[in-house]
Amino acid sequence: MTRNHIFVCGDPALGFAATLRARRSSRIEALTTPKQLGAWYLESGLVDSVTPSTEADFERARAVREALYRLVTDGRRGRPYDGTALAVVNDPARRPAAQPQLTGPGRRRPRKRP
Repeated sequence: MTRNHIFVCGDPALGFAATLRARRSSRIEALTTPKQLGAWYLESGLVDSVTPSTEADFERARAVREALYRLVTDGRRGRPYDGTALAVVNDPARRPAAQPQLTGPGRRRPRKRP
């Protein structure tokens, strides 16, 4: 597999926040398509396989990334966490975990999203 993403932060959440680099200058975006988001998930080692992301999945993931960055920045500066950023990060965490299932012929059926 060709690796498209760099992981130097030592933590998946920090690595995800770092997919937008040089934030205060040239802003180098590592996630420009839903396909790149799937590649990041695989390359991070968080999952063994992915279902292709929709445009809505992609936009949600980028919103979570920006909220993570805001929370990390607040923490580093000793500020209280931003309530909106907390809600953006915690909402997906409250959802049930994926539960893959096999069908009779042995095909995997993805769990329907709520």
